[in-house]
Amino acid sequence: MEISDLRRRKLEKSYGSIDVDQDRVIDELDVTALSQIWCDTYDLPPRSPAWRRIHGQGQQMFRGMAGSVDAEGIKRVTLDDWLTWGTKPEFAEFVERDAIPYSMAVFSAADKDEDGKINAAEMMAAQIRGGMSEQETADAFGVLDTDEDGYVTFDEYVAAARDFYLSEDPEARGNYIAGDL
Repeated sequence: MEISDLRRRKLEKSYGSIDVDQDRVIDELDVTALSQIWCDTYDLPPRSPAWRRIHGQGQQMFRGMAGSVDAEGIKRVTLDDWLTWGTKPEFAEFVERDAIPYSMAVFSAADKDEDGKINAAEMMAAQIRGGMSEQETADAFGVLDTDEDGYVTFDEYVAAARDFYLSEDPEARGNYIAGDL
């Protein structure tokens, strides 16, 4: 299946955000490091329920990824694996089952008062730590806050994450969730 330019850019962006050491291979250490970055961003104590949720969802996400296992039994996901997989129906299942729940575990950590929504400052902390500029984060927040109430709700974020991973619509709100494509 041919991959559109938009899909390729989104897949490369998502891959790059998971490949923490930027060696062009996602392995278990990348996912562990990414999970710890989120935990550090939100000052989550080690082994706390939120810390466990993020790390647990990260491990589930890694297990759900298509990749190959080498002779030593180590699973690796190359960029080519990711791009090929991103065009298959199984990728959509992974997004719903593993990628979105991981994103929502991080969202829940940002939502300190547990009201189901985050404000611009809470979103800014995560997105800047994830490599987005302040301007990209402000732009993303403005697009994702669909009802313009000054908050991005759990449901708005889920819809945006789904759009980011799966939509072919160049105008989809979720295209802004990870910064400029």
